[in-house]
Formats: sequence, C-alpha cells, structure tokens
Amino acid sequence: MIAKNSYLTVVGSIAYDDVITSEGAKDNLFGGSATYFSISASNFSNVSIVGTVGKDFRESDINLLKSKNIDTSNIKKNNSGNTFRWKGDYKSNPEEPETIYTSLGVFEEFSPKLNETQLQSSHAFLANISPDIQLELAQSLENKNVLVGLDTMNHWILEKKETLVEVIKKINVIFINKTEASLISENSDIDIAAKYLLEYGPDLCIIKDGKIGSYMYTKDEEMFFCPTYNIDRLVDPTGAGDSFAGGFFGYLSNITNPKKEDFQEAMIYGSTIASFTIEGFGIENLLKVEKEKINYRFKKIKSKVNLEQ
Repeated sequence: MIAKNSYLTVVGSIAYDDVITSEGAKDNLFGGSATYFSISASNFSNVSIVGTVGKDFRESDINLLKSKNIDTSNIKKNNSGNTFRWKGDYKSNPEEPETIYTSLGVFEEFSPKLNETQLQSSHAFLANISPDIQLELAQSLENKNVLVGLDTMNHWILEKKETLVEVIKKINVIFINKTEASLISENSDIDIAAKYLLEYGPDLCIIKDGKIGSYMYTKDEEMFFCPTYNIDRLVDPTGAGDSFAGGFFGYLSNITNPKKEDFQEAMIYGSTIASFTIEGFGIENLLKVEKEKINYRFKKIKSKVNLEQ
C-alpha cells in the first residue's frame, strides 16, 4: 500500500541504451538513471520525474511510465536534438562496462527546475548528473524538510570534485560504489572512505560493492551490511544501482519518522529490486515484478542479516 503523503521526486537521465553482455546484445533499450529509479520506486511510492528527451523519444515509453503511475509532467521534450544515448560492453567485466560511445544529445543542455508539487516532495533523489546541476537542486530543497539522496560517478569526482563536495554537504544520503568511494577519499579502505564522506554532513553513506552486497554507514560509526539475492542468471547489470536506490527511497518514503531498522529494511528492499533488474535486458524484467515476488526475495535476504546489528 502506497501512503497518500508519500511523494518522491527523481532528477536524472532518460536514455536509450545499446548493451552487449555475455547473454547477447540489445539496442535502443529504454533506460537512464531516472527511468530505472522511478520504475523501481513506483512499487512503493508516488514518483515524479524531472528529465529531458529528444525528438526521437518514443511516445510509447512515456505511456509506459504513466502505466506505472509515474508523474511525467516535468519531462521536457526538446526537438532540437536526440535523446541521450549510451552503448556499453559488459562481456569482459559485468561490474565495470567498457563504454563504446556516449551521445548526450539534448541532455547536454539539461537545466532542470522542480515544479511546485515536486518542491513539496517528502523525498528527492539527485541521480548521476553534473554536480553543478545537483548543487542548484540541493539548494532549492534546503529548509523544506525533504530527505535528499545523491548518486555520482568517477567522471564527476575527477572533473568537479569541489562542487561535488558542496553538494554532499547539503544532502542526507549518498550512494556511491566502492571504486568511487576510494577515488573521492583517496583511500581503498571503505570504512575510512565512508567516514571521510560522512564528515561532510550526510546522515548516511551507502557504498555498493556489486555482487557482494552493499554497506550502510551512519554518523555514529555504525555499519550495516546487506547481501545480494542469489539469482540464477545475470543478463544485464545496467541500472542495478539506480534500481537499488529506487527501492531504498521508495520504501523509505512511506515512513514518516524512520528508525534504524527502517533504513536497514530499505537497504534490503533496494537489494531486492536490483536483483530483478539484472535478470533481464534493460527494464524488461523490472516491469514484470509482482508484490509477492518482492516480498519473497525480501524475506530471503532479510534471513541472512541481523537487523539493528
């Protein structure tokens, strides 16, 4: 059941992906960080997207988002160019794809603004976009009692670290993978990397470590480890991190005053949703997820961990 007062906004990319994996190759897959996040979160919460698409964007894909009760009113169509496109090859390393090409298209001119409804969100997620944009958005959400999450990548850490740090100071939860955490902290020990990031101000630092699982660190120097669900076949890892964040925030947005165990359960739901994503190309398997299957995998993962550890 989705609470009436839960409202979650995501700002990020909407894209078409071409992917190559050990299971085959697929072109023109509907993807992007905002897409994976919103579909994942829609299992738990009312979700609204802020994004941009080009003249080549398929109307059927907007309808697909609407079919999941996702608010698409702030997805702007720019007919001066094409939608963001990315091609990656996972055959050598499922956790670190080789980027064959990136075409930003209209995403290069992306200058998002939150509408009045989105400014009243209980939760917001700033997906992997330029820290300059993230900073502007984070500032617009200050003093609005919004729980704000953030994702980033190596490119921004290397090119815009100072701005990224300013963003980190203004958000509540940072999602980052193990490689990125080591890069930004200049330390390969993830415990030290997490402490480094938390010193800038976030309440939580979530470090993703691929098929091993993920770690949630708090300001109180507590750590919670969440394992992954053991799937039979990895098809396409694209969007796993965004799906994790979507499951995490989607679940959390239904809880008014979350306690430690609620954040831990949000981690498990994030891991659960990501396990469905990687079993199909693009969002194909994510769209088929049923509540019963989510609950089954959630219980399986939960049985492996000690909540409030």
